[in-house]
Amino acid sequence: MKLRPLTALVVLLAGLLWADDKPKPAIDPAAQKQLEKVQQLVGKWKGVGQPQRGSTKDSWVEEADWAWSFENGVALVGKQPKGKYFSAIKLARGKRDGEYELIATPAAGGDDLHYAGTLDDAGKLLLVAAEEREGLPARISIRFVADGDRLLVLLERKANANQFARLAEVGYTRQGSGFGKGSSGPECVVTGGVGTIEVMHKGVKYYVCCTGCLEYFKENPDQIIAEYKARKEEEKKQRGVKP
Repeated sequence: MKLRPLTALVVLLAGLLWADDKPKPAIDPAAQKQLEKVQQLVGKWKGVGQPQRGSTKDSWVEEADWAWSFENGVALVGKQPKGKYFSAIKLARGKRDGEYELIATPAAGGDDLHYAGTLDDAGKLLLVAAEEREGLPARISIRFVADGDRLLVLLERKANANQFARLAEVGYTRQGSGFGKGSSGPECVVTGGVGTIEVMHKGVKYYVCCTGCLEYFKENPDQIIAEYKARKEEEKKQRGVKP
C-alpha cells in the first residue's frame, strides 16, 4: 500500500522524533574514571620533535589539541595537524582492567594503528603497537612534568624481538601556561619556564623550575640539554633569526 505524500511526511517526522527520544548509551563510569588519570592531556600543546639525541638535525615543530569525547563511548581524542607520524589519536579504556588502548591515524594515510598498555606508578603511560608498521612507532611512552604543563612523548621503533630504540621524542609545552614569559632570569632546560634550581652537568650550570624537572633532568641530562638546544634553535628559526 502506497502512502500519500502528507501521510509519508508525518511518518518520517515521527520516526525522526522517536530517534531523537532514544536514550543515548550510558557512559561507562569505570572507563571515565580510568581516563581521568591522564586527563592532563586535555588542552592545546606546542612542541618540538627531535629524531636524534644531541642533534637538531631534522627537528620539527608539532602541535596537539586534546579533548574529551563522549561519542560511541568515552575517550580522549587528540588532533595533530602538523603531526609527523600521526594526524589524530584516540585514547580509550582497554580490554583488560587498567589497560589503555590508543588508536592512531597515520599522517601519511592508511589504516589506523592500535596500541595497548598501562600506566605505571610514576604516571608514565607505555603503549605497544599490536602490529609493526614500517616508518611508524612500535612503542609510545607519554609522561608529564612541571605539574602537567610539560608533556613528553617518546616514540620508539623495534630494534629486535625484545628491545626498542629511539625513533624520536616530542617535547610539548601547554599553550597559555606562561612558561618563560615575563621573566629575564634563568630558564628551565626542561620546560622553558623560570629556572629556580641550579643543577651542574659536566662543569656547566643549568637551571630547572621544580623538583619534578630536576628528577627528570637527572635521568638523562645529555638528552635534556640536547633537546633544550634544539628548542632554542627552532625558536630562532620561527623568529627569523639567522644563526
